Amino acid sequence: MRDKLIFVLSALLLAAAQPAFAQMSDDQIISYIAQGVASGKTERQIGTELMAKGVTTSQLQRLLKQYKSGTPGDFTVSGQTAIKLDGRRPERGSASVMDEDASKVPGKPLKETGVKKKKKTSRKTVSDTPGGEVLLGPDGKPVEGDDAEEDEGDEDEDSPLYDEDGEKIIYGHDIFSAATLSFEPNINAATPEDYVLGPGDELIIDVWGVNEATISQKVTPEGRIIISQVGPIQLGGLTVKQATGKIRTALSKTYSSLRSGGSQLSVTLGEVRSIQVNVLGEVNTPGTFRLSAFSTVFTALYRAGGITDVGSLRNVRVVRGGETFAEVDIYSYIFDGRLDANVALKEGDVIIVPAYSSLVSIVGGIKRPMFYEMKEGEPLSRLIEYAGGFSGSAWKDDVSVERNDGRTNHIHTVKSADFASFAMMDSDAVSVQSSKVDVFTNRVEIKGAVYRPGKFEIGRDIATVRQLVEHAGGLLEDAFTGRAQIIRERADRSLEVVSVPLKGIMEGTVGDMLLQRNDILTISNINEVEIKGDFTITGYVANPGKYQFAEHTTVEDLILIAGGLSEGASSARVDVSRRIIDPYSTSASDTLAMVYSMAIKDGLVDEGEGGFELKPYDVVSVRRSPTYIEQRNVTITGEVTFPGQYTLLTNNERVSDLVKRAGGASPNGNVRGAMLKRKINQYERNVRTAMARIATQNVAGKDSVDLRKLKVSEIYTVGLELDKALAHPGSDYDIVLRDGDELIIPELASTVRIQGEVLYPNTVHYISGKPIRYYVRQAGGYGTQARRAKTYVVYMNGTVAVGRSARLEPGCEVVVPSRSDKDKLTTGEWLGIGTSAASITTMIATIVSLFR
Repeated sequence: MRDKLIFVLSALLLAAAQPAFAQMSDDQIISYIAQGVASGKTERQIGTELMAKGVTTSQLQRLLKQYKSGTPGDFTVSGQTAIKLDGRRPERGSASVMDEDASKVPGKPLKETGVKKKKKTSRKTVSDTPGGEVLLGPDGKPVEGDDAEEDEGDEDEDSPLYDEDGEKIIYGHDIFSAATLSFEPNINAATPEDYVLGPGDELIIDVWGVNEATISQKVTPEGRIIISQVGPIQLGGLTVKQATGKIRTALSKTYSSLRSGGSQLSVTLGEVRSIQVNVLGEVNTPGTFRLSAFSTVFTALYRAGGITDVGSLRNVRVVRGGETFAEVDIYSYIFDGRLDANVALKEGDVIIVPAYSSLVSIVGGIKRPMFYEMKEGEPLSRLIEYAGGFSGSAWKDDVSVERNDGRTNHIHTVKSADFASFAMMDSDAVSVQSSKVDVFTNRVEIKGAVYRPGKFEIGRDIATVRQLVEHAGGLLEDAFTGRAQIIRERADRSLEVVSVPLKGIMEGTVGDMLLQRNDILTISNINEVEIKGDFTITGYVANPGKYQFAEHTTVEDLILIAGGLSEGASSARVDVSRRIIDPYSTSASDTLAMVYSMAIKDGLVDEGEGGFELKPYDVVSVRRSPTYIEQRNVTITGEVTFPGQYTLLTNNERVSDLVKRAGGASPNGNVRGAMLKRKINQYERNVRTAMARIATQNVAGKDSVDLRKLKVSEIYTVGLELDKALAHPGSDYDIVLRDGDELIIPELASTVRIQGEVLYPNTVHYISGKPIRYYVRQAGGYGTQARRAKTYVVYMNGTVAVGRSARLEPGCEVVVPSRSDKDKLTTGEWLGIGTSAASITTMIATIVSLFR
């Protein structure tokens, strides 16, 4: 779709020379083009009509630039704004915003089609393009690289012409870059008799028979070998066969048995010389290479890194002695296996790879769609052979060839009889159409609740609805037989829906219905027609959650499915809440739901004879038994007879009870200094978090604080006077215990600790009757920032007394707080006070003078 829009916009730009008298919006232009394409209009017709409507050149240029850039969301064509099919099916290859399923389901929203980038893959993963279509740019050539985009409504095929890097895929260019095909000469093969000797070749001469000898000599730069008692023998430029005869004649003077036949002689190559050749032109690594004397043109091209994208595989020249010795067509080796194309090289040869003269592309219904290099005058039939021939679904009667003459584009429809005479030219783009069309003369389809949904042949054994259902294996057990639908194609290919009384047809009470070609029979599932919601079970069961609805499920069944009652569940009361569903109601109601309560006994509802059957969306709630409480434990440590963990016996068990159960305090226990630590509960946590947030906001000056950064202690100390609690059990001093409490009775202490804003924080011996100032002097006295009036005492039991007159006890802690920064006056503040005082003084003096 996108390439057609680009093509129309480009063609219109070329012809938009006449002045415009009106102007359409961008959306209107895109919508008009989409509608024209869907109705089968040509690009020229659409362009002419747009020009008649007054579209400006600048507007077209802007649209073309934006559309080629593929901006996401630009020019999305929808069924409501661009293409209105009015129930018609689009023709094969035409632009459509409907997918295959949506086009045959009335009322289903049309699928929006947007601009989508076409993926590029290597040749190994490509396949025939759908329908043999070629994506064309504004110049009529196949769109390359990122411009090769397609509509989401079309089949998502990758481009066969370009690899993942956007480079052209040219047949044969990878032959010299394959790791498994190196064209290295076989140095272990027998020496060919036509091999020409040269400087550096090593000759091994064997004589056997009456006389025996082995002579190894290298050919000198002058082309000679020197044999003892024989002298120099000139061999340069001779073949191995010629050199063998010459050596035999020379050695016959020394070994007479060679003349009489008493001895035999053989000449073989030992070490083969190397030759130097130059590889020039369109190769990846041009230069001078030293190769084995057995090397060929292909060896040199492989060493040069292969041929570039613009290099020729059809006209590789071998220059020898300043003249062209051979022209190599590598295609003759690739396609025909001709070894004479692989010319043997000699010292000083120059291999020249020119640029190609003709490169064409072929896509569509062909086995190897890609670019091919053609020789001048080669016909279309040869290109089809290079591409492996037509694919099975190709249209073989004619192909389309798009050609650019340097000014404009032309398209040629070439008949099969002219394939052998139609000569290819550079940049030709060949498209082989597909013979596949979405038109069937004898097809019907069945979908939905049958055993074998699919497409069947209409005619011989299938002519009616019942016969089609039977051939599809029959109805599934959950098929909805009250009503089925046939989506039928009219004579003008528009669609209509025909109702089918399926139940009556299958039971024989209603006459069977004849099918027509392209009918689609749809049989719904009963669960699709009657949506039944899941059950929900909560509370004290092993696996609370949602469970699929099933007919005749009772409360007992659902409890068993959920794993049964868990520990602590109440069998005296189970609640079932049910939605109020009244499709015939005409007014609102204040009632939100119906709730049913029941008891469970021995796994069954203890009411009535049968179980309570559940309905869709019912919620079953299993309550906790009122008497079920998990053990609540407290801990007592320190100076008691039996320290450890104890389980609370009653809801109101107190501190004195716990001490009594632990055997009482030991003689060394400091009962007055006992401490009670308590775990924070959720209510207390919420309160403390709120207070911490308010405090943090006041300090930081922020409106909001991240709760995750607020640290709230999980343990706090409860002020306790255990001595009074033990003396008066059950009184207000005797605190009621809570789960997780820890009572600590420390040893008797004899020290007092002083800390805070003192010169030397210290711990000193307790002396009865001494005031706080005595202990502060033991810590060096007050510091300069000390707030003496706010001095407070923390007792071992967690209670606090404020003031310098507070009584002291062994083990307590005296804390002297410091002044905060806000209590200090800065120099500026002191100056301000002084200035204000001076101003007031001056004002008073002035008033006094006035009164005088």
